[in-house]
Amino acid sequence: MADFLDKMRDLLKPYRRGTAPLEIRRAILDEVQSRIVTAGVGKRLFPYNRIKIHILADTPQEREELETIVHEAWDLKADIAERLRDQEAKAPADLDVEIAVTEEPDPAFTDRRFRLELQKAESVQAAPAARPILDLTVLKGTASQHVYTFEGQDRINLGRLEEVFDAEERVRRRNDVIFLEEGDISATVSREQARLAWDDEIKAYRLRAEPGASVTRILRDGRTIEVSPQDRRGIKVQNGDEIYLGRACIKATVRVD
Repeated sequence: MADFLDKMRDLLKPYRRGTAPLEIRRAILDEVQSRIVTAGVGKRLFPYNRIKIHILADTPQEREELETIVHEAWDLKADIAERLRDQEAKAPADLDVEIAVTEEPDPAFTDRRFRLELQKAESVQAAPAARPILDLTVLKGTASQHVYTFEGQDRINLGRLEEVFDAEERVRRRNDVIFLEEGDISATVSREQARLAWDDEIKAYRLRAEPGASVTRILRDGRTIEVSPQDRRGIKVQNGDEIYLGRACIKATVRVD
């Protein structure tokens, strides 16, 4: 019966056996969703708090490429939590997701490129980790300060001018990193350019671009990452990231005292 159900799922969702990274990611999320259980009227649960995802690569080169993608481009823990919320099934508070890419075939893969190990582990109550301190250093453009330091702030607004007013002269936004109306570079920063929002699940800030603002990008290890206003979640900020707001630039330094 289980084999029959698997065959039916594959007919309805052929990407379950896909080899492209996006197909693998989508199939993983569908597999997690399939493990949601119903516990009474209107109550849906995901009974596991430990997920180990094994991904099969055909060659050493493909393994290296997949490892780069899953660790730098994907955020499966957040994606899984979002998928569970969409299905009205709350993610466990202590959800842990581990990803391993291997070239070693295993019968457990069957004819798919991934397999999951799901476990319900006892929660260990750990002391809450201290939130890191974020320093933002202005590299290009003219701002009210050269270095801004934030400790424990949930949201940090980035833009031009200290206050932004609506059509009726009411304050609609106050910027925390304030570029001045001085020079050609600072003029490329929108008044409501972007924001940094603390994400308690990943214990890091995410950069979100504001709709209608100048282009927002991250330069990381020589690679440019576009930050789209359509991305609701935003891009995780890492230590050493250079954040471009128009042509202005600030550098993020994450530290723990």
